[in-house]
Amino acid sequence: MAGVPVNATGWTELLDGDLVGAAFTMYDTALAGWTVVILFFVYQFMLYLKVRNPTLAWVTGIIFAGLYATSAIVKSISLQVMFIILVLELGAILYMLIWK
Repeated sequence: MAGVPVNATGWTELLDGDLVGAAFTMYDTALAGWTVVILFFVYQFMLYLKVRNPTLAWVTGIIFAGLYATSAIVKSISLQVMFIILVLELGAILYMLIWK
């Protein structure tokens, strides 16, 4: 695609008045499309540190991943990483139920 301008910084969205879209485009370009997965990981980590309850983290993670999976910005590999994290959390829940 030679000669086609790339909206790498979100200026098109910014000029259209879409502030959230412009910020997302900027961060998503800088983080190579992994913005939502990084936010998901930070969210899950902070939630678990705050409440120390893997069940709550798993349920809210399922809701977060479900909303992301139905959006237009989904990347298949990033969705797989999110579900791997959720499977590990489910393993922690089952461990707590069986051996604790």
